[in-house]
Amino acid sequence: MSPIIEISGIRIRRAIVPVKRVLNTRVGRFTKGPFLLIDLELKGGGAGRVLGFTFVPIGLEVVPILLEDLATSLKGRKISFAEMGAVHDACQKRLTHMGHEGVAQMALSMLDMALHDALAREAGVPLWKLLGGSNDPLPTYHSCGLGIAEAADVAREAKEMLAEHGGFTHMKLRMGRNDAAGEVAAYKAVRSAIGPDVLISCDFNQGLAAVDALDTCRAIDGLGLTWIEEPVAYDDYDTQARLATKLSTPINVGENWWSWRVGKAAIEMGACDYVMPDLLRIGGVTGWMRLARVAEARAIPFSSHLSPDYSAHVLAATPTKHWLEFMDWGQDLIKDPLLPVKGFTTPPDTPGTGIEWNERAIAPSLIDG
Repeated sequence: MSPIIEISGIRIRRAIVPVKRVLNTRVGRFTKGPFLLIDLELKGGGAGRVLGFTFVPIGLEVVPILLEDLATSLKGRKISFAEMGAVHDACQKRLTHMGHEGVAQMALSMLDMALHDALAREAGVPLWKLLGGSNDPLPTYHSCGLGIAEAADVAREAKEMLAEHGGFTHMKLRMGRNDAAGEVAAYKAVRSAIGPDVLISCDFNQGLAAVDALDTCRAIDGLGLTWIEEPVAYDDYDTQARLATKLSTPINVGENWWSWRVGKAAIEMGACDYVMPDLLRIGGVTGWMRLARVAEARAIPFSSHLSPDYSAHVLAATPTKHWLEFMDWGQDLIKDPLLPVKGFTTPPDTPGTGIEWNERAIAPSLIDG
């Protein structure tokens, strides 16, 4: 029988932690990560937990305001797994005057994730099982480095990364140098460093102007990349569709979609070959699974973005699951974080997501005591 939960409160702590590898991208230089440590408290005990990356420090201040409001609005409501779609939509309606993107959608996503974790814990099953998935090992790519830098530097880093966690079969290289020859040189340096058998994808982080995108992408189209990620502004679906039509390398987008409906529209416009939404933006588990059904109908390969400890569970229940992105940002805040082994990650058997707090690591990272 599906458990029934009731929210009694919410505890939100703010932390900033250094990343293990500084990462230069077209959207910024990442040296530290801002995180919300969320405990959605239940009547009678128990909780749902989420480690929520807010991308920029100001998110630590503004996201909790709406997150607390949403949680308060659900107090006294008895919630089952079957009702999560209705709960999600009620919260979305409550946010109407704040808009359905940005801070508002991030707060809704985190609440939805916490509720799903709580429901799975109360049921005594891992979240992947509650969602109807399996814990088969997920192909996992290394995404913790290979930022925009000199070719020799990314080659050296690629060698280091390849040796971590028993090895990888796929790594991601950031591009966006405003120099097609420089992009090719960086790719060739990494390829030389890691050999012919490891897959390489690239990510422009929306760094190309629409007018230049085709020429730049054509310069790298014959390199054998696994995908070209976010070449232009995330909502420039027309340009993405043209690139997807004219290039042989698959176009992968979605991490900046703020709704599953946006993803549905982009897929229907032919703006991508692959998708990779972010749980913290797409609407949490509910938004993810709705988009997963859209992707299934079109046979679109579906990967994750960030939050591997949580994303592994929803990806395991995704019909067209493709690649899990491994980012170790903030994992020190978690006891026994989920780590890949030889390029694969196996979702755990523990109830919920299995996320428990590493209080020793958390204490020095808190910014509000």
